[in-house]
Amino acid sequence: MNETKTKQNPILSNNLRTVVIAVAIAQFLLPFMVTGVAPLLPVIGKEFNASALELSLVVVSYTLSLSIMHLIAGRIGDMFGRKRIFLTGLGIFSFGVAAIPFSPSIEIFLLLRFVQATGTGMMNTCALAILVAVAPPAMRGRVLGIAATGMFIGLSIGPSVAGFVSTLFTWHIMFLILIPVCIFAWLVMFYSVKEEWYDSPNDPFDWVGTLFFTLGISAFTIGSIWLLQETWAIALTLVGVLLICAFIFIERRVCHPLLDVDFLIHNKSFAIGALSAFLNYAATFGMIFYISLYLQMVHEFSVMKAGLFLSIQPITQILIAATAGRFGDRFGAARVSTIGMIICTVNLWVLANFDADTSIFTICIVQIAIGIGISAFTIPNTSDIMGSVDSAHLGQASGLVGTVRTMGMLVCMMIISLSMNSYLGAEQLSPSNAHKFLSAMQMNFHVFAILNMIGVGVSCLRLDFRKKRN
Repeated sequence: MNETKTKQNPILSNNLRTVVIAVAIAQFLLPFMVTGVAPLLPVIGKEFNASALELSLVVVSYTLSLSIMHLIAGRIGDMFGRKRIFLTGLGIFSFGVAAIPFSPSIEIFLLLRFVQATGTGMMNTCALAILVAVAPPAMRGRVLGIAATGMFIGLSIGPSVAGFVSTLFTWHIMFLILIPVCIFAWLVMFYSVKEEWYDSPNDPFDWVGTLFFTLGISAFTIGSIWLLQETWAIALTLVGVLLICAFIFIERRVCHPLLDVDFLIHNKSFAIGALSAFLNYAATFGMIFYISLYLQMVHEFSVMKAGLFLSIQPITQILIAATAGRFGDRFGAARVSTIGMIICTVNLWVLANFDADTSIFTICIVQIAIGIGISAFTIPNTSDIMGSVDSAHLGQASGLVGTVRTMGMLVCMMIISLSMNSYLGAEQLSPSNAHKFLSAMQMNFHVFAILNMIGVGVSCLRLDFRKKRN
């Protein structure tokens, strides 16, 4: 039987405010690290003499760790307390940002990014569950939109801060400046949020399912990246698929699964929303990676100038995040999120036609439009997903939301890494091979546009499902 240490009903408004502040600070950290590292990739590549493939692995290692940890963190948060796991994850993240600047090689850099993302997964999964637990249902979209402002601020200032810091100092400072932010976020959550949330503290942990899931996702990811280059990669990819299938088989037969597959099958609203999120992230996440390199390799922008341009999209998301949440509450989350998906699809097709002659004005307009589309989709969709589950599944649902997002990011980066490997191989990126980079980018954005178009169809299924149910 599930146990809760605190009630799942809305609590005092001032406590809700404190939770929103703590979660917003924490959500700032992940995107700041993702978008902030993007403009630094050429500089990091030069220091470590890294190939184009190795640079793509900087993002792959981060998203792989997130994909694994988001699902696991939802379960351990239910067992040991979401606040406790949040604080532990923030501590691990802090260790990562402190250690990465002292990496002696690209291999150690990739390993520390993996460790850093482990902390991020723990922190973000529990933060979302805590926020939904304390928010009144009628205000859920608005509260999620306000908290997501922290995420969008991280997205917006990450590139510009990276450009500024690396130009005046060195890329290493980009990580070190986060240490005081991490300490502040930890102290806010530890001292200001007095409650603790448990749902099933006495249930056993699913070690077998965790092992199969971790090995399956890792094998599939690593194999897919080298799929067109190495024979062993085909076998490893197939092993990954088999392990993931075995994981699903096991989860349907254990009493306390890491992933409640039957719950997903029977909760159509949750399943459709989660699949839509996966497809949207798989289609749009690569924009940060590609536009950063496109501006520096093709238009020969400086790191600082590229960082400033990359801030356009997330600044747009900041401006409309809360509005998107309110619109979802008022007009229906499924309807608003579908419109957001359509906006993203149109602009991904535009990105697929970018070349060396594309104007800076066009780049700016596309970034603004993508920012509107992502906000219009993400906030209402998350509100709809979390509103479709009961309190007993809240921790797992929160973990699954994070998992499908990062799985989408991971698939996106796998496609990019596969393309980088195919078009550039071990070559270092430079203006001299920019034409190869452009070919890979154009091909990938065609793929991403198709993925998002499928996502529009999935999201429309949710609208049809709601009509039939009503």
